Amino acid sequence: MKPVRVLVAPDAFKSSLSAAEAARHLAAGVAGAGADCTTVQCPIADGGEGTIAVLESLGADIRRTVVNGALGHPVPASWAAFDGTAYIEVAQGAGAHHVPVRTAQTCLRAASTGVGQLISAALDAGHRKIVLTTGGSAVSDGGAGMLHALGAEFSPDDAGSAGGGALSWICGVDLSTLDPRLQEADITVAVDVNNPLLGDAGAAKTFAPQKGAGPREIELLEAGLAHWADLIDRDGSNRSREPGSGASGGIGFAAMSALGARRVSGADMVLDLLRIDALLGEADLLVTGEGSLDSQSLFGKAPLSLAARAAAHRVPVVVVAGRVELPPSELLAYGISASWSLVELAGSTAAALEDPCRWLQEAGRLVAAQASQLA
Repeated sequence: MKPVRVLVAPDAFKSSLSAAEAARHLAAGVAGAGADCTTVQCPIADGGEGTIAVLESLGADIRRTVVNGALGHPVPASWAAFDGTAYIEVAQGAGAHHVPVRTAQTCLRAASTGVGQLISAALDAGHRKIVLTTGGSAVSDGGAGMLHALGAEFSPDDAGSAGGGALSWICGVDLSTLDPRLQEADITVAVDVNNPLLGDAGAAKTFAPQKGAGPREIELLEAGLAHWADLIDRDGSNRSREPGSGASGGIGFAAMSALGARRVSGADMVLDLLRIDALLGEADLLVTGEGSLDSQSLFGKAPLSLAARAAAHRVPVVVVAGRVELPPSELLAYGISASWSLVELAGSTAAALEDPCRWLQEAGRLVAAQASQLA
């Protein structure tokens, strides 16, 4: 009987382990179980945080610079040049990791200025094909800081880089002053979620609570983003309603509306770069996962995008996640036949976070023990 070929392809376990670390420990668990299995590791990303690491693994040229982080302080940041394209990761220029303590005030102040500075760095290096990857941001400013850094003029001037809490102050914005090199650029925004800019599934109501916002701040941000959309969407294109316009606190909206970016799925983009379909064609079982498999995972996150591809190849899928909040029936709709939660294996959230490597290896052993039945 041939060994079961297991493709181990998790996303990052945020605030805990990178995708590469998670893949390594899962694969170690599978290998250490004594079952007749072989493993191939392929860390993935949803086009958001971690995309630069994926590109580096593919041989991309990593460029390093310093930008203004989410709260305006100088921070080191990287972008990637790969196959004639510049890849800008929003998390590098305005990442949640720039704000270790998230409060109502930091949520209102955080701005995307550093993202615009990274785009400028790519333009300075001669790139005119640019991919902006969303996800992992600390901001809810609708991309105003990004546009300000790229030359847009605001009235009052300081409102452009003052964060989401200042959006309602903006009286006007002139996009004709944007860096003229942008007119030559072919820009793609690779979104990690399909949420619109506004409404119950929008940037403020869905993601701002993770960034420190309470009910008052959410209301303020929602009103500010609506005002911002009215200022930018003057042609009636209603980009604020488009899937992905709410990505990274509305940076998706600004990229599409002001920079003419076309939208693609970040997860699908990364999976294509990794040539995941070829790997699935040689696999008997897929193991994927992320920190939390929950309702937000349904809006374009990498593990479910990968599960859909596996289904097309008739490859069974199992999930290992920090916590699994989706019911088995919903998982089954994506072709996921089994799941393991590190929180359940460890007995508590605290125990899982204290030693995620141990529990990922334990999950890998459990996968291996059932691999022949699952495959």
